[in-house]
Amino acid sequence: MLAQQPSTVQQGFTFTELLPGLVICNAPAEDPHGWGNADADKPAFLVYLGYNIPQERDEWIARLRLIWGICGEIVYRPSQRVSGYWHEIKIREMQRYSDPAVFDLDYLSESLSYGLDFLVYMRQQELEATDYEEMVASRLLTSR
Repeated sequence: MLAQQPSTVQQGFTFTELLPGLVICNAPAEDPHGWGNADADKPAFLVYLGYNIPQERDEWIARLRLIWGICGEIVYRPSQRVSGYWHEIKIREMQRYSDPAVFDLDYLSESLSYGLDFLVYMRQQELEATDYEEMVASRLLTSR
């Protein structure tokens, strides 16, 4: 299991880096911004994902909408919460636990080991696909 980074608190909101490029923001108990995804024992939250180039942003947003079924607000902006990245995606209206219909981001609270492993797996798949595309393009260019 990967170790969770220390949390920082700003204006009552707790920010915790779960992975490089992945930060969760837990609201105070009263949910002042009406995020609406609190449950009985966990506060409302939103998530920040770091990225460096527009193509990464577009891929993340497509994955969040199509695979994880996130239909809430997704905002991108210069990085404020995620360190080591130029930009971040701010995601609202996620659920904390997955259900049979939607694989949402379980690793946010209940199952850090499984979720972090899944995110690393997804990143590995993305890198392998990029490498494959570059290899095919290289072969096409050099085979002439």
